[in-house]
Amino acid sequence: MKIKILLVVSMMVLLFTASIIHAQNKNSPADNQNAIDRMTKELGLNETQRSKVEAILNTEQKKVEAVFSEERKKLQLIQEETRSNLQAVLTPEQMEKLENKMRQADSKNNTQKK
Repeated sequence: MKIKILLVVSMMVLLFTASIIHAQNKNSPADNQNAIDRMTKELGLNETQRSKVEAILNTEQKKVEAVFSEERKKLQLIQEETRSNLQAVLTPEQMEKLENKMRQADSKNNTQKK
């Protein structure tokens, strides 16, 4: 029973990490430029406003990237701790099976998000 709980927790951490990384990668400079272009058109921004909005969004993007980077580090530490705890409980064969299942789930997740 405890092994199943650990497995579920571990899978959730991995899936959560993958979704954060995916979300972070979606916010590319091209996406920011598209957002600025849309705002310029829809809000009727003049050149001064456009350049100020662009600076604001660039600053925001850097702040968001810093937060994601810090959270990714924290999640990696949790993953490492979980893996270590699982290794203490599971046999090497069980651990290998678990890792294979997690890779398959991650691969499936990445395929579905594309």
